[in-house]
Amino acid sequence: MNTFWNFFKKKQIAQELPPVNLSDLIKVDMHGHLLPGIDDGAQTMEESIKLIKGLINLGYSKVFCTPHVMFDFYKNSTETILDSLKKLQEELQKRGVQIPIEVSAEYYFDEELFNRVKKNDILSFGPDNYLLFEFSYFNEHQGIFDAVTDMIQAGYTPVLAHPERYPYYVAHPEKYDQLKNLGLKFQLNLLSLTGYYGESALYGSKYLINKEYIDFIGSDIHKESQIIELEKSLKTNHIHQLIDSKKLLNYTLE
Repeated sequence: MNTFWNFFKKKQIAQELPPVNLSDLIKVDMHGHLLPGIDDGAQTMEESIKLIKGLINLGYSKVFCTPHVMFDFYKNSTETILDSLKKLQEELQKRGVQIPIEVSAEYYFDEELFNRVKKNDILSFGPDNYLLFEFSYFNEHQGIFDAVTDMIQAGYTPVLAHPERYPYYVAHPEKYDQLKNLGLKFQLNLLSLTGYYGESALYGSKYLINKEYIDFIGSDIHKESQIIELEKSLKTNHIHQLIDSKKLLNYTLE
């Protein structure tokens, strides 16, 4: 197995191509932890500004803030998220940082999400009311079919965050087919393309890209040091393959 992974990494990471021009082809980052002090992303306003400036330098022309919403850890309400967004927008305006910035959330797949769907208390985004959510990295969830059906019936289009990072799906990739058949959109993290999250996520990324299953790509940025890794991801053959697929929907979020 180790020999396989070493071969895989050499073949998939070593090849460096001209960087993708985000301003022409992708434009919108729809997954980032940019709001100050409300989750594990930027902790201060200064950090938020640095992250946003870094994304601008990469070529993004619009960004979405998607803070975690998790019942037992990140108890962010719609109101607190919108209030934080307003403060960040005001600070950007004061400093002359010109970029449209909107808000959604990254909802954890738990009872809190199910309750919010029932109450229509969801910060969705885009023309099709996209709902970004994530699973546990450690345990495969049950009851996915019913929950996704509820999301769709409530008028949302569910988007699974970083499916390449769930090892229980990477180990059984046929389950990706089942998720797609449920009506899920998939959002891939750019950082996965450089091996930033490890070999499993890199392998999952390549599988999903080859299947043309990726609908969105996002930075999922949390800290300034990740800007360098994002720059590297734009030179990989994987990102070029994603662009060539013409399946990405980021541009529809302008």
